[in-house]
Amino acid sequence: MKFTQTGVTTLGTGVLVRLERVILQAPDGTTHPRDVLRHPGGVAVLPVDGGQVWLIKQFRVAVNRDLLEIPAGKRDVGGEPPVETARRELYEEMGMTATDWVSLGTLEPSPGYTDEVIHLFAASGIVAEARRPDGVEEVEAEMVVMTVDHAMAAIDTGSITDAKTQIALMKWSRRYA
Repeated sequence: MKFTQTGVTTLGTGVLVRLERVILQAPDGTTHPRDVLRHPGGVAVLPVDGGQVWLIKQFRVAVNRDLLEIPAGKRDVGGEPPVETARRELYEEMGMTATDWVSLGTLEPSPGYTDEVIHLFAASGIVAEARRPDGVEEVEAEMVVMTVDHAMAAIDTGSITDAKTQIALMKWSRRYA
């Protein structure tokens, strides 16, 4: 690595993240401040069965509108394997369990300013139970079922703009459709 971190100052902490000012020394010896959002990481689950996917339409405060996306959540239990976090999130948000789980890999949604890593999974063999929403946005959320083809078309038309949802759908479609 050609760059060296020479200092870090915590600028603030929130419920989910910590904001740091990192001082970076370039190969030519100059220093440059960079703001980095530290995040515990997350999981996202594509519930897919019989050519259909289940999505959740929920309000997202950062963009101030409803988004159509796959269930997701933060990795907030120390040492918990990502697939277990994914199982918990699928159950909490959609009231579903699944018999079959496949890793779709990981993604780094915005490495220019955050260290967040999201573990992507596809879940099939879906069994629907009662939802257990956690948080006001989830309580008000709406479940949406559509075919995989319709979901892929929704990416092209701009109805699905969430990156983790787009990537999970594209990876799953490439491997299994």
